[in-house]
Amino acid sequence: MASQPSICNLALAHLGKAEIMSLDDDSPSAALCKQFYEQTRDEVTQSHAWNFAIRRQTLSQLAESPVFGWAYQYQLPADCLRILQLNGYEVYQPDSRYEIEGGKMLTNDETAQVRYIRRVEDATLFPPLFVEALALKIATRLAKPLSGSSSEVERLMAEYERITKPLAVRKDAAEGKSKVKLPWANSRFVRARFGG
Repeated sequence: MASQPSICNLALAHLGKAEIMSLDDDSPSAALCKQFYEQTRDEVTQSHAWNFAIRRQTLSQLAESPVFGWAYQYQLPADCLRILQLNGYEVYQPDSRYEIEGGKMLTNDETAQVRYIRRVEDATLFPPLFVEALALKIATRLAKPLSGSSSEVERLMAEYERITKPLAVRKDAAEGKSKVKLPWANSRFVRARFGG
């Protein structure tokens, strides 16, 4: 099972550095891991709708209305990193149905049911490919201060962006998604065409 030290040790291994026992160790490596771990974890989590990090919630409407522009405001969950859907609508659609200001969602919708990416602090919930992606991203942050090499940073970043993260995203996207069978797919004509 993954833990903060084990993830940081994977990052340090990418750099050929010695392992740490804890992020509170009295070493430059541990101090840097402690400095970069949480920010990097949240950045990698926010970058994709990882299955382990998605949550659904009905938001609490606040008593006061926004000053102008919107009819209602809702308190965002404290662990919210990014909104994915509002009332069943994907947020990347061009007709934005809300704005985020000061930890609140402003909208004209009377209810606010959201799917969002949440901050996950328990490393035991991370799937293995996410752990590898996170460790490699942490390694990109540690490379310059620990090795002094800009080329090492570039090499690790290229590996993260071109190989490790895309693989983790593909595997995550393939898991937990129901396969919808279209009604016509079971027709005798389709079965006959494909030898069924």
